[in-house]
Amino acid sequence: MQFTVPKFLERESVIAFGLTFKNLAIMAGLGFILFVLYYILPKVVFVLLAIILGGSFLAATFIKVGGQTLPQIIYHSFGFLLGGRIYVWNKARASSPVSLVQKKVKKIEKKEAPLKMAPQSRLSSLGSRLDFSSQKEQDDM
Repeated sequence: MQFTVPKFLERESVIAFGLTFKNLAIMAGLGFILFVLYYILPKVVFVLLAIILGGSFLAATFIKVGGQTLPQIIYHSFGFLLGGRIYVWNKARASSPVSLVQKKVKKIEKKEAPLKMAPQSRLSSLGSRLDFSSQKEQDDM
């Protein structure tokens, strides 16, 4: 049975101005913070802070590296820097666990012993007697 597989599962829906809901909420939060700071801080400090905050919020909203947003990357980097580390030392191994070593083989000369003749077995002589006796009986008939 075949099933249809949906595509673009990680794709968020666009709401307004090409922004997703999360991006739009971040931009609205930035606008609210800058609005409040406009009436609290002097103009020169506000402009410097607006440039810094605006740039950081825009970077956090639109920059993605390897499919992860900038806040996720910063969170993971702090987790890496503050987390414990386990160092494991593994001895480097050759490509195969067995190493082949060629050794020189010394040639040993064997002294040839004279050939010994095995005595004739009694079984073969018994077999030849039986064959002759069976032939004599057939001849007599």
